[in-house]
Amino acid sequence: MGHAAPPSPAAKEVTWKVAAANVQPLDDPHEKQREHEQLKFMNRVPKAALASILSSWLYFGYAFKGLLDAQTAGLSGSDLKVAWLSYALQLAHAFPAGAAHLLALSTMGRAKRQPLLRLTGDTCPAVDIFVTYCGEELDVLLDTVKAAANLDYPKDRYRVIVLDDSVSDKVETKIQEFKAENEGVHYTTRGIKPKTHSKAGNLNHGLEFVSSLPGGPSEIAAVLDVDMIPSQHWLRALLPHLLLDPKVALANPPQRHYNIPDGDPIGQVMDILFDVVEPSKNATNSAWCCGTGFVVRRDALDGIRGIPEESINEDILTSFFLKAAGWKIVYVHEDVQWGLVPSTITAHLKREQRSCAGIASTAAMLWNPQAQSMTAEEKYGALFPGFAFSISVVIDVVAMVVLPLLLLTGAPLVACSTDSQRWTLSVVWLVKFCALFSYNLLVTKAANYHFSLAGISSISGTWAIPYQFLTLVRFGLSVITGGGVPLFTPSGLKVDVRSARTAAGRAKKALWDDGFIIHLAIIGSLLVGVGASLRAVSGAASLQHFWLQLFIRAGWPEIFLIWSTFIIDCWVPLSYALNPPKPMARSSLLERNLKTQLAYPTPEAKDQTRIRPSQTAAVAKMSYCIGACILTMYLT
Repeated sequence: MGHAAPPSPAAKEVTWKVAAANVQPLDDPHEKQREHEQLKFMNRVPKAALASILSSWLYFGYAFKGLLDAQTAGLSGSDLKVAWLSYALQLAHAFPAGAAHLLALSTMGRAKRQPLLRLTGDTCPAVDIFVTYCGEELDVLLDTVKAAANLDYPKDRYRVIVLDDSVSDKVETKIQEFKAENEGVHYTTRGIKPKTHSKAGNLNHGLEFVSSLPGGPSEIAAVLDVDMIPSQHWLRALLPHLLLDPKVALANPPQRHYNIPDGDPIGQVMDILFDVVEPSKNATNSAWCCGTGFVVRRDALDGIRGIPEESINEDILTSFFLKAAGWKIVYVHEDVQWGLVPSTITAHLKREQRSCAGIASTAAMLWNPQAQSMTAEEKYGALFPGFAFSISVVIDVVAMVVLPLLLLTGAPLVACSTDSQRWTLSVVWLVKFCALFSYNLLVTKAANYHFSLAGISSISGTWAIPYQFLTLVRFGLSVITGGGVPLFTPSGLKVDVRSARTAAGRAKKALWDDGFIIHLAIIGSLLVGVGASLRAVSGAASLQHFWLQLFIRAGWPEIFLIWSTFIIDCWVPLSYALNPPKPMARSSLLERNLKTQLAYPTPEAKDQTRIRPSQTAAVAKMSYCIGACILTMYLT
């Protein structure tokens, strides 16, 4: 492994031409079928998105008319105020779905997969593979390094560089021992333990370090997170996209994970992002670097002065600056790397908060002078998701506070002047619901994911929203006071250790140390509010009247979906903390060659059907909404 002398420009050009001529399309019937099925659903999404948008306008327009008519008919005082506040809450809460529909209209109709290719032969570009490390488990690092050092790629055309930000003598010793058998493996450290922006600075140190190695920097830089085990054909799958198109600076694959617990209890699967959103963005040149597993031209990186350190989401910011410099980024929809998700809910929550701050800080960087050359479409593709995410977080937090107060009043949350108007509004809502159902079904089928009534906007889990909101507030205050981006101490991947052996101990830790007392308060306030609605109609003269009055309070489907989703999702971290999944030994998820010690995830660990969550809650909510509307229309 390794290369002794830097190639001349002429020699490099010849190498790239020969390599490009050796690129072949991947003839894999399974992948072709997968592409056909995905595009079949994705090409139908824009029509479903348009239908959902129009039906939402129809519903909120008719509900607005009902409010005006009820006001004219004599509705006044606190009941009128509650009805208007309820309408405003429903309208605001529909924003995330509306934003997703608009994004689908602008991208999914043009969705296409980057062709799957293979680089054949031994004439290949030189590659420096950087593995970032910051205190994670040593065996995790070694498995990644061993896999990276044993790729299906000419040994003299790539090097593996371990970038150690933990400044660990033990890590250095292990890598030096491994180097004795694999001369292309190198170790380096900055000699500091950074507090934030560690990955960008670590990578920039690596880019500088290889300049001191024999042969100097390679033509290609590749990056692996410490836990991401690459497949043997990783480089041969990605490099063809740079070889065939001189405008492509960076190619990156999806992230897959092999240690997600059965049923994905806290929402760690990212299939919607990697199987639907990224392929759609690829069609509009809005694909982002996804942070690990990517390959990038070294001259393109040098042209933007290395990996940007202004944001904790250095991958997205790198994408912005490369595009502003005139380069293209492509997303290759092929599974060529498998890694680990945080194995504790606290570590997962920290990652969610870091990602949230990164999205906000990266959107702000669009005004950086280096990003000004981006096209309007590229800026829209970069800014819109972050803006929509931030707004939806604020809306959900407001809803968590306001909805219990509205329910506590016991007043009607939907206003209609006549029974026939209520009947019509129920029909209109059913049309809206069916359109949203169709949209979500197509999107989740395209990702081969579980169905979600919430759709894209809430796949990550509503339970994390209070923390995301606090992160956004913290970020905003830091910007206003000139403090910059909030610090996030890099902690690495931690093994699953049950810090409290008893349920009582775990409950105490969850409520106070992890702050899940917030979720318990949300659940309690909503249940009290629903109880107040029940008490308000308890004196109804008949069962029919009781139902019709409850229906326009806590039982109204649009309101029901909000409060029931909050209760179910806020219970998730509490349930997880009280009864965490049985720890999975990483060794049981890997197939290890006893002779070479190379380890790759087992087919069972990679099986995505294993982690599909239960659909009981979604089916129950859907059944109630449809049944409630039909019953009300029958009784009216």
